[in-house]
Amino acid sequence: MLQSPDSTEIYRELQKIAAIHLRRSSAEASIQPTQLVHEAWLRLHDRGWKSRTHFLALASRTMRMVLIDAIRARMSEKRAGNRRRVTWSANLELAGPNLPIESVIALDTALNALAEKDERKARVVELRFFGGLTFPEIAETLDIAEITAKRDWEFARTWLFAQLSHESSDAIADS
Repeated sequence: MLQSPDSTEIYRELQKIAAIHLRRSSAEASIQPTQLVHEAWLRLHDRGWKSRTHFLALASRTMRMVLIDAIRARMSEKRAGNRRRVTWSANLELAGPNLPIESVIALDTALNALAEKDERKARVVELRFFGGLTFPEIAETLDIAEITAKRDWEFARTWLFAQLSHESSDAIADS
């Protein structure tokens, strides 16, 4: 896959990232980890990266986009846009259960809104929540201090919770 001495190790890392994405998403995505890794690789193969951590961060972001595209396609086919109630916990952490399909879409929408306001904070969430990176790895990838990564994570979690709670209230009101 990658033309480097540690390509097997990197492939394993990509598989782990794919597993995190799939664990966090809905079973409705109907995409396998290997398929997610390969699709991300196809989108990334000609892009430049600074380091191994930078590559893995780009891969995680790309996998998120591939997964969201697959979920949206599946949702439009299967549900024709119907809405269901979504509840959120203020504690977005790495070891959570599968999110319902509506939650994955809502989280992506909220994360995109956060990126419009503060791109770095959105990247911290992507790298931590979807990519499974540690704070030192996030700090290296974004070229910031580790404490800044932790503060951005705390702010972003709170902001996303408020956004997602508001969106859930709107969805209920529209029902």
